[in-house]
Amino acid sequence: MMTSKDPGTDYIVRATAYGGFVRAFAARTTTTCTKAAEIHQLSPSAAAALGRLMTGVLMMTQDLKREDHSITAIVKSDGPIGGLTVIGQGDATVRGLVSQPVVESVYSRPGKLDIGAVVGSGTLTVMRDLGLKEPYVGKVDLVSGEIAEDLTYYLAVSEQTPSAVSLGVQMDQRGVIAAGGLIVQLLPGAGDEVAERVEQRVSGFPEVTHLMSEGFNPHQLLDLLFGDPDIKYLDVTPCGYACHCSRERMVRNLVALGQSELEELAADEKGIELTCHFCNQRYHFNSQDMKDLIQAIRS
Repeated sequence: MMTSKDPGTDYIVRATAYGGFVRAFAARTTTTCTKAAEIHQLSPSAAAALGRLMTGVLMMTQDLKREDHSITAIVKSDGPIGGLTVIGQGDATVRGLVSQPVVESVYSRPGKLDIGAVVGSGTLTVMRDLGLKEPYVGKVDLVSGEIAEDLTYYLAVSEQTPSAVSLGVQMDQRGVIAAGGLIVQLLPGAGDEVAERVEQRVSGFPEVTHLMSEGFNPHQLLDLLFGDPDIKYLDVTPCGYACHCSRERMVRNLVALGQSELEELAADEKGIELTCHFCNQRYHFNSQDMKDLIQAIRS
């Protein structure tokens, strides 16, 4: 499918350029990042860090073949933010959380949040669950904590894919005002001339959030980036924040605790309440619910 139509929502576009030797993804994730910030009551730096990682993972999910396949990215770091966890599904939905949702804002220059300072040093682990017995797992040290550079390094080292990643979340007093990103990758057969051309255009490209706040959509970002009249737009995929939790999943979590633990919980007449870390949905189980679970385990 070839299209340049803007669906008017958060979306990801996939394209090829320069004779098919370069592929690219561009995303608008403003609403997605706003929802995450509201659910978790994130401070500006936490919202920007999580938004960047969610945007990057969403674009990476476009390589997944099935909706139930997933990519999980986990940042463990020594900065004030503590760490990040993001899960992207093959249906172009994403969910995430931050270890420390409220951290003091640090700026690299006026108006520019220094995300590397709040993330700090650590590791990035990426797990691709493709429905096989074991997920593919890659792990690298963080390069800068700025997220885009860290994903670039991961793609080059763990997946042997030369890439350029640009991610951004622009904030003001009201919250997220623009969020999105780009991933550009050289395909097999791309010669030095194509590689140099891509490097030159990427290195001089304006910040994604600046362009998006000026009204650019993902298609227009790629048009501006490549300047290729023969660019081919392949897919347009709406994306968004969505959690896949359910009462049934919570039941499985309870069963995994084992009979003795469930018997202790069943002794509380008030029951228990489980809260999903990704969406804050609450699930209540009363004492009888717990006894029914114990009976099911015994039988």
